[in-house]
Amino acid sequence: MDAMELVAFNVNGTEWRLRDVLKLACMEGRFSAVEDSIRRAIMKEFAEQHQLSIDEQEWKAKANELRQQLGLYSAAETLAWLKVRGLTMADLFELAKARLLTEKVKRIVSEDKVDAYYLKSRLSYDKAIISQLIVDSREQAQELLFQLEEGEPFYQLAQTYCLNSSSKYDGGYVGSVGRAEMSGEEESFVFSSEAGQSGGPFPIGSCYRLLYVWEVIPAALTGELRVKLADLIYEEWLNEAVKKSKVDIKLWGYLAGEPLG
Repeated sequence: MDAMELVAFNVNGTEWRLRDVLKLACMEGRFSAVEDSIRRAIMKEFAEQHQLSIDEQEWKAKANELRQQLGLYSAAETLAWLKVRGLTMADLFELAKARLLTEKVKRIVSEDKVDAYYLKSRLSYDKAIISQLIVDSREQAQELLFQLEEGEPFYQLAQTYCLNSSSKYDGGYVGSVGRAEMSGEEESFVFSSEAGQSGGPFPIGSCYRLLYVWEVIPAALTGELRVKLADLIYEEWLNEAVKKSKVDIKLWGYLAGEPLG
């Protein structure tokens, strides 16, 4: 039997053959399983070049972590899950080792770059806690701003006039936002304001909004942000490594009728 005619999956009684799956992947220009495998191959090559290794205690602990993530809390559940997928415990251990290698490669690739990466993009991690009041005309927004300047509470005016239903009944409260979520004019006002200041009107679509600043939170290189930046640096490195690698995806040729093998 032609391998391309193998049934890849069945949805509500409709069979999808391997050929159908590959055609779609070819048309879309992506096939995540293949792409993930290429990325892993490049990661492993880097690990070998840097003589990275995983000891038995590490990969067994990671395998147990993976099982728990999959909701497999006993050996019997794990074996049944693997059997349905045509896998073995050795495959699970191999995945655990690959995950650990990825973590070690990520540390090597990013460890000397996080601080510089943060300094380059620090402003994008500033946050502000705000409320909003959206109305459909500049004139009405300006009139409401006058009322705010005269002492009317922002939340009361927002509950009465705000057109945005998701924030109206919370007194206009939006919560934490970053610079990229605002227009340039809004960003300039919010991140130069003291807590308790209101400003506007700012155009938003066909409407206008007033903003109330609860708090401005300057970026700080926390442990959590370090992890996030390390992930970004690793992804950028890996994407660039894939581009520079010579990759020949045989599956596309098989789809075009080349002999299997």
